[in-house]
This record gives sequence, structure tokens and C-alpha cells, in this order.
Amino acid sequence: MPYTDIDRGYRTHFTPRRKSAEQAEISRLENELRAFVAIALQHGLRDYCEIRHPELTHELDAGLQRARQQAESKYERVMARLAKVPGLIACVGDTGERTYYRNSHENVAYIEHSLWNKRFILSGIWVAPTYRGQGIAHRILRQLVDAADDAELGIELHHEPFGEEGLDKPALEAFYNRHGFQHHELTPGAMFRIPRTPLDHHDRS
Repeated sequence: MPYTDIDRGYRTHFTPRRKSAEQAEISRLENELRAFVAIALQHGLRDYCEIRHPELTHELDAGLQRARQQAESKYERVMARLAKVPGLIACVGDTGERTYYRNSHENVAYIEHSLWNKRFILSGIWVAPTYRGQGIAHRILRQLVDAADDAELGIELHHEPFGEEGLDKPALEAFYNRHGFQHHELTPGAMFRIPRTPLDHHDRS
């Protein structure tokens, strides 16, 4: 569309290339503003954001709410699978952050878990001393990682050795390494497992 250059007194036209460049610049500025408002909200500047950028603040809030709901749904799917470890009977504790496993006679293991920052938080797997060495921890963890892969939910691991009878820290890390956990810059002081896709499983086989 032509426009009049008032200073120079003549009409010119936007070329397709110029339109594309301007649209790219507008998109860049909008993304920068979105990032700025998101960071401001994280640092407690909600009043400022709601006054200066109310529509964008509402949009970001709605997006965060959807993301939280999706993460909660994924977590529930993983927990449903954790209740079905082969050969074990599961029972969730009163706080909802510990699942106990028993055989036909007694409790043999438990796993500590929670949901935080849209991640499955694994705080440890404990197996009763008389049942160690029978692959129980492996079965529980295998069920967890398979469920997390299907739900596309990352697992953040915080686990320290349980007393003198359990694995020491190097052996514990090696155990989790075999199930795909690695040290990651996103989780300093912890280990993290990125969800695997069917293609990842194919490449590994």
C-alpha cells in the first residue's frame, strides 16, 4: 500500500521484502516483551505487569495454568502405572508422597515422589534389607521410567544412600545411570532423566 512521505513530499510503496523485514522486527519485539513480562512475573512484579501489560499478563497466566494442569495429568498417569508394578501390591501413604510396596506377607519397599516445577521428583527408593538383591528396586524404577516416557514427563532425582546397608553413592549413581539418569546443568546437585521417545528406544535396542 502506498504512503506519503511528508518530509519529502512523494509517495512510495512497501516492497514484499520490506514488509517481511518489518514483520520479522515486530515479531522479535513482541517476543522480547513477552519474555520481559514473564521474567517480571517470576520476580514478583505482578502489579506492574497487570497495569502496563494486562492482556499479555492474562495470556501468560492462562498458559502457565494450562501447563500446570497438563503436568498434573501426566503425574497422575505415572502414579497409576506405579500402582501396577508386577508382583507387588502398592499403597499410597497418607501424604500422597510415598508409595509402599508389599508382597503377600509384608512391606518390602517404598518410593518417595512428588510433582514440582512440572517434573516428577524422585526422592529415593528404599528396599527392606532382607529383600535386597532380588531386583525389586529395578522393577519399580523400570515401571517409573517407562510410565514417564509414555507421559513425556521428566524425572528429577534427589537420592542419598540409606545408611550402611544400602548402596554407596557411586554404586547408587551407577544404578540410576543404567536407567537413563544423568547429571544435568538444569538440576545442579541432582540427576535428571529426559523422557525418551520410541525412536530413542529403537536406537538403544
